[in-house]
Formats: sequence, structure tokens, C-alpha cells
Amino acid sequence: MKNHNKQTLTKALTMLLLVILVMLVFSAGSLAQQDAANDLTSMDINDLMNIEVASSATLTDTKPRLVPSAMTTISADQIKASGARNLFELLDIFVPNFQWIRHHYESDHMGLRGIINDRDDKYLLLVNGRVMNERTHFGALSEKDLVMLRDIHHVDVVRGPGSALYGPGAVSMVINIVTFTGETFQGTEVTGQVGSVYEFYSAEVKHGKKFEDDDGGIFVYAGIGKTVGADQQAAPQVFAGDFPTYSYYSWMSPPYQFFDIGPDGTQAGEPLSGITIPRDGADNRGLPALKLHGQITKGDWDIWARYTRGGKQFTWDGGMLKHHGATGDGAPSWGWGDWSPIWDYDGHIPEDASFNTFGYQQYTGFIGNSTELAKGLELDTSFSYDRLYFMRLLNDSVIDFFREDKYYAKSILKWQVNDKHKIAFGGELLHGEYGFPGTGFPGGDAVSSRLNSYLDPNLTHMPRWSTNLWSIMGEWQWNINEQWTTFLGARVDDHTFTDTMFSPRAAVVYTPTSVDTFKLMWARSVRSNFEEEMKAQDINNFNSSVSEPEKLDSAELRWERQINKNLDIAASGFWYYNLELLSWDSTTGHTAPIATQKTWGVELEASYHTDKTRITASHSYTKLIDFELEPGKDTYLSSKPFGFGDDLANWSNHISKIMVQQKLDDKWSINGSLRIYWGFPGLQDIGEYWASETDPYLPTPDFPSLKPGYDKFSKGSYFLDLGLQYKASKDLLIGVTGYNLLGIFDKDLNKRNFLGATDFRSEAVAVGVSVEYKF
Repeated sequence: MKNHNKQTLTKALTMLLLVILVMLVFSAGSLAQQDAANDLTSMDINDLMNIEVASSATLTDTKPRLVPSAMTTISADQIKASGARNLFELLDIFVPNFQWIRHHYESDHMGLRGIINDRDDKYLLLVNGRVMNERTHFGALSEKDLVMLRDIHHVDVVRGPGSALYGPGAVSMVINIVTFTGETFQGTEVTGQVGSVYEFYSAEVKHGKKFEDDDGGIFVYAGIGKTVGADQQAAPQVFAGDFPTYSYYSWMSPPYQFFDIGPDGTQAGEPLSGITIPRDGADNRGLPALKLHGQITKGDWDIWARYTRGGKQFTWDGGMLKHHGATGDGAPSWGWGDWSPIWDYDGHIPEDASFNTFGYQQYTGFIGNSTELAKGLELDTSFSYDRLYFMRLLNDSVIDFFREDKYYAKSILKWQVNDKHKIAFGGELLHGEYGFPGTGFPGGDAVSSRLNSYLDPNLTHMPRWSTNLWSIMGEWQWNINEQWTTFLGARVDDHTFTDTMFSPRAAVVYTPTSVDTFKLMWARSVRSNFEEEMKAQDINNFNSSVSEPEKLDSAELRWERQINKNLDIAASGFWYYNLELLSWDSTTGHTAPIATQKTWGVELEASYHTDKTRITASHSYTKLIDFELEPGKDTYLSSKPFGFGDDLANWSNHISKIMVQQKLDDKWSINGSLRIYWGFPGLQDIGEYWASETDPYLPTPDFPSLKPGYDKFSKGSYFLDLGLQYKASKDLLIGVTGYNLLGIFDKDLNKRNFLGATDFRSEAVAVGVSVEYKF
């Protein structure tokens, strides 16, 4: 009966999607940027789209219609209406072909267009145009998990490579968080949120004031959040294999020692029992999340400072959860848990495996100036500094614990030569200091698991080192005539430990009518390896003293059409995504070049908007063309190199999304979002590959058979949120949101897979209440 209900529900959701897709919306321009000016609100959409503005996707100012990229902008009103509890959830709701996935070893991961990895190193996360990525070990780390989002004016997501603008790391996308300022927010606002089942609490206050001469303003914000999360009954973890009565550890020499294990015979496809796992989403070490932001804009100056603290507990699958089976009902070994002897040696597994966590703190200061040197000639300069602390524990053992300091200096000269030509060029310097001891946790020594494993296994201290990244960049925008515009740009980056990295970009924009826009885009993006990996390689002369960068070559054709003043549609096709992939190499235990990944895909978008209604929808399809594995390398990203299937293991080929906002009257409004990951065929393929593997010391394969519950992992995931808002007065707004409501019928519908593993954890059915008051 449960399967029948699920099939019926799936068909109903499919029909709903097809009906709404007939009507839908996507506004290609950055409307949120235009909301900042009150005098623009009465302008016609065509006039708005012809105002030249600074864009997150160009160095030169341009009309939103001409921006040479597929870009999604999420406004503050959309953030509020969505009820999103963090950046993961927000982007999952609104960004086409975006998905996020869990990870057993540290933070969850974001991906776009089939590019996702064991660390968030394939994209850049910015705040007000300033890169916030951690560089030693992980990538985009801060901001994403914070439950406090009311300091954000809008979020721009540049979908596709962006290294020509932002430098190494902008391989798959660029996420730019733009905060409120004293010019875009005036007054005082207090917001409180509380959630049940998935338990969370937050309080936020912001204040903005324009200066009397209307030449700038001041904005301050403070937010605190506490996430207790959901227990394992509300958010169960499910494995593909049965748990045996006894297990051996393959890192021991024969004869193997057998252990009685804790789980009480949990069967494949059923929720894990007999062992305690962390509450889903629980804060790092129970510490409240914090966010502070202060900003002053005055004339040509922009000065801001920001502090964030966050992190989460995660469910590790080491030891007990990854082992070889010694009996016919043995669980498979489909990971690396064997090599970590963290468990007791007295014949049992600990009943509580709940304390695995990561955490961070980041301090950032920025000062920028934009000066008009002459008519049509503008110089933008900035200097910024950030200090980031990172820590990671696996079963109470310190794995990573360090600090990094980074200094940025940037200068861009913008020159409007005439009505047809605009040029921007400049340079940037990033100086990084690495290997500092961490703080705020017992021990105080700088530790890096990756770096130390290259060196003396008994080493407990990271070396101190520094690197420089020198960059030059430029862009030429040529408005040939009313119908044709071209963009040519490039960036050259020189890092201490890499060869020179080159990121060119070219685009042609054709506007044959007042409502149609065609964009043909080609770009190359690059990424250097992590600083810890490059330093270790340099010390040990591992292969060579120069680290090979990652490189993505891409080509994309995009069409946008304004059907009428209320309806916009768009379509993108990326038929050449050639990624020379840096990823985890299990043969060496480090991040290294492992393969060339080739994909293609299509994205369809629509947006319908009136005074009372806003509907956005998208459907995307991503397909693996080839996955050419380097000799002697291994991967969990696809089983195609091993002769099993032709899909990506950690990506849903088809993804559909709908967001609806409806004002019922002056006081009441409703909203809802539906996200559908239609299935993971590549996960089924990699399971069949693992099932074909045998252990030379055992008479039976690691996978004696694909368990009946295994099918759950390759099936789709469905997330439905519904919200209601009541404007009690002009100053008071109350909202209620129900999350993951399809889990009421079946928790498996809300499953969120783990990267490189055959288990998932469902997101809890939950409810949240928010109260906002303006003074």
C-alpha cells in the first residue's frame, strides 16, 4: 500500500508540475538590484531592463538583458516568503539545476550542473563581491549553514564558470550574497523564529539610516541562532546493507579478530537502530550560531566588517557503519571506514557515535573606494582582510584544527570609451598566511589531516607557510549595434605553487526583437588545489613542485523571451562541459587529478508575476558523456570507467522546482515550494559495480547481492514546503511554514543521499514560526 501511495503521489506531482510549467517565470535580469531605488518602482519592465548597472557577471556595467550568463537573483522578499532555514535550502528552492548532498566526513556540499565534490572547492561564495572561501582544506565553508538570513538584500547566483571575473575556484558557479546598506534599508526591524521537530531558534535585529545629505548611510545587523535539530526518529538514517552479528576489520593482519557489534540486526532499507546518531542539523558542540555585520557607505566609500560563527554535527559512517561482512548476511564495505581504528577493542562497538562535528569562525574587514577620475573613467579600489578558524572532530578525535589569514588588494579601472565600447582592466593580489594554531578549543596546535599524512605520521603540528596569488584581468564590451553585443574577457593568475592559470571568456548577445535575447557563451575556469595539498607536495617534491590546476572548458547557448509584462521564459543548453577534475583519490588519500568529466545538459525556466502572484519554475536535465579515469586512480563519482552505466553517481539527472507566492488580500498571503529530484540512476550503477567486487580473504563478495532496500537509494527525492503569512499591521508580520510535508505520508520521500555512499538520511517533517516587527 505504501508503494502504491508513493506512485500515485509521484504521478500527481508530475501532472502538477506540467500544468504550472505552462505558465511560468524567470526574469533574467537582476531585479533585486533595481528594488534599491524607490524611483524605479513605477518604471516599465522594458525600461528597467535597459538601465545599465553593475552586475555580478561582468566587469563592465551593462544592461540586465545583456548580461552574458545564466544568472538567478533571489530577493529579500523571496527569502522571507520561502521560509528557508539556511542558504542550502534557499538555493535549493530557487536555483535551477542546483542540488545539495550530505557528507559523512564534514560539511554538506552544493553543486550545479552535475559538478559536485567531497569538498566545496568547485565554486566561490562571496559577500558584497568579496570572496569568503576557506583555502587550506575545504573551500566555501562559512555562511551556508546559518539560520539567520535577514541581513541579505539579495543573492546573485552566476550559473556557470566565473574564473575570468573572480579567479581560481569559480568553476561551476559564483554565489554573491549582497547585504542591506543604509541606502537600501531604513528603520529598525526585529525578527524571531522558532522551529519544532527540526528544532531551531533565532533572533535578528537590523537598523539602517540614510545620512541627511542622502549621500550614503549606515547599516548594522546582529543575529544569533540555536539549532537543536531533529532526532533520528524524525530524520532516520537508512543503509543499503544488512548489519551482521559479527564483523572483522580488514586493517588487521590475518587471522582476523571478530567483534560483536551494536546495531540490533538492522535490515537493508530500514532505519538504523541500536546506535545513537547526531540530531540532524545540530550545532557544532552546541555553540549558538552568530552573525554580526556593520557597514558605512559615504560618497565614494564603502566600509564594512563582518563576523560569522557556525558549524554542524554530522553522521560519520566509520568503523561500525563501514565494514566487511563475515557471514552470509554481512554488510558491504563501500567506503573507507576500515582504515580508521577508532572503536573499542574489547569486543563491541560504542552505542553512542554521535559526536562528529565541524566548526568555523570568520572575521572580515573591507574598505573600498569608487572614484570618477574623469567623464566615463572610474577607478574602483579595495583592500580587505579575513581571519578564518576551522576545526573538525571525528569521534572526539581532532582531525583538522587551524587558522588562516588572507589579505586582498584589488584595483579595477572602468573606461567608457564611447557609446559602443566599454573597457575594464585591473589587478588583484591575495596574500595568504597558513598553519596558524587554532583557538577556542583545547590543544591549540595547528593540525591538518591531509598535510600531516604527507609528512611524518607522528607529526602533530602543521608547518607555517605563506603564498601569493597575483592576478590581472580585463573585459571589453562592444555594443556593435542595437542587435549585437560582444564580451571578451580574460584573467591570468600566478600562484606560488602552480603554473600560470589562464581563464578566458567570450560571449555574443543577439537581440533580434524587443522581447527575445540569444546568448552564445564560451569560457574556461580554473582552480588550484588546496593550500595544504600544494604545501605538502612542495615539501616532498611529490611528482613535481608545481601543482596542476583543475580546468573546466564550457560552451552554452541561452534564449530569453518576455512573453508579456507578466510572463518570462528562458532556456539554456550547455553541450560542452569538459572538466579536468581534481578530487579525492582513495589510492593516495589526497586530492589530486583523477579524471576528465564530460557532461551536457538543458535548463528550462519560467516566471509569472503580477501584483498579487509570483510563480517561478524550472526543469533541468544533466547527462554524463564520458568519465575518463586516470591510470591507477579510483572514484566514487561514477561507475562508467568500470563498465557500469553512464551516469553520475551523486547527481539526479532530472530536477524540477516550483515556487509560488500568492497574496490573498491586504493581510493574508500563502506560499509553497516543491523540489523534485527524479532519480539517481548512477547510484544504482555504482551499486552494481560494488556488487561485482570481491575480497580475496573472503569466500563471498562484499555485496552478496543488492539488498531489496537498495532500490530506495536510486529513486527520487521530493521536498514540499507550504507557508502562510499574516500582516497584522503595517509593522507586524507573522509567518508559519511547514517543511518537507510529503514525509507525513512516507519519510523516504524526503531522503537526502550521502556523497560517495549508499545510505541516506531523511529530512524531518517540521514546522516553523516567524515574527517580524518594524519600528
